[in-house]
Amino acid sequence: MIKMTLKIGNRTIRAFTLAEMLIVLAIVGMIMAISIPFTSGFGKELRIKTAARAVAGIMNAAKSNAVTFRKNYSVVFDVKKSQYWIEDSSGQIYEKKYYLPGSIKFEVQGDKEADPVTFENDRATFNSSGAAEGASGTVTLTDKQGESKTISVAGATGNIAIN
Repeated sequence: MIKMTLKIGNRTIRAFTLAEMLIVLAIVGMIMAISIPFTSGFGKELRIKTAARAVAGIMNAAKSNAVTFRKNYSVVFDVKKSQYWIEDSSGQIYEKKYYLPGSIKFEVQGDKEADPVTFENDRATFNSSGAAEGASGTVTLTDKQGESKTISVAGATGNIAIN
């Protein structure tokens, strides 16, 4: 590289030329242009994963409460309002109601008529042993891009998994 040297009084100042600066900016621009397609999909997939983890976390909290307090706790899903919350056996809401992010809905990918919550009465109920009441069930979340995650609960064990 050619460095320019300016002499001002007793001081000597070294500087890059305009051409060198333009070359560096062009290289940085090319690197950014190449990397954008690889990183653009990362945020989209992260939203659906985060929402699925949040729903699974609330389900784990309900299961933990059922075991700790020795009474049934349910996670209730309001499909139309994109809400979910924990209720105890008397119907009292535990903490607060949670909303899905705006771009995510309780919905089965490709089939808007299918029930995204297969638990009876749209509620997953856990008993004092941590098992799910009734049969196993699933909750399906889908985002605007068509990505989908399913949270499943095994009836006998109460095991919660994200697929």
